[in-house]
Amino acid sequence: MSFFLCNSLLELIIGVFMEKEISETYYFDPTVFNKNGKSNHDGISFRMLIKEFERDFHGRHTTKYALNLYGNSQVMNLLASSCGAAPFLIYGMELTQGKSFDAEKDPYVNHEMGTYSRNIYVYGIDSAYMTEFDENGYPIIDDENDIYPLTLLIDSSMRDGVLRLAAPTIDDDDEETEEEVIIDVPKYEHA
Repeated sequence: MSFFLCNSLLELIIGVFMEKEISETYYFDPTVFNKNGKSNHDGISFRMLIKEFERDFHGRHTTKYALNLYGNSQVMNLLASSCGAAPFLIYGMELTQGKSFDAEKDPYVNHEMGTYSRNIYVYGIDSAYMTEFDENGYPIIDDENDIYPLTLLIDSSMRDGVLRLAAPTIDDDDEETEEEVIIDVPKYEHA
């Protein structure tokens, strides 16, 4: 599995906070997955189930691909297990719904957390539609078709067994007021 963070992904993350989204909510039974993130019933990994959800999302919204995956920390832990992630990799960017910081006013806060942590934060995984890879095995972003990595967002208000896939929409009225925030951070690949 590919674990990566890139500047264009961060631009999308920050942009999403300022845009409306179309979304679909998906339900699953977390108790059927073992400690490796595989279903006890059919052996399918939780990561593969998410890819099925991504295909369903695109089927419902044929002009959009899911760019954001929302779930609570248990959902992110299950995803990490199903990807075979090392224990020091923490999946997801924390959303606090304004309780301790405002992501629009302080977009660097998650990166500051990473600076002082022994862990590495994984903010994105390859999309089900990222099917081409470079010579190093990294998935290739398809800007032309708007196929980007799935941004992992932790929403503590969501319950176990629920995740939401979303894609930002741009209103013509908001286009003039849209502000792009660029965060210059190092690129992490295959931790």
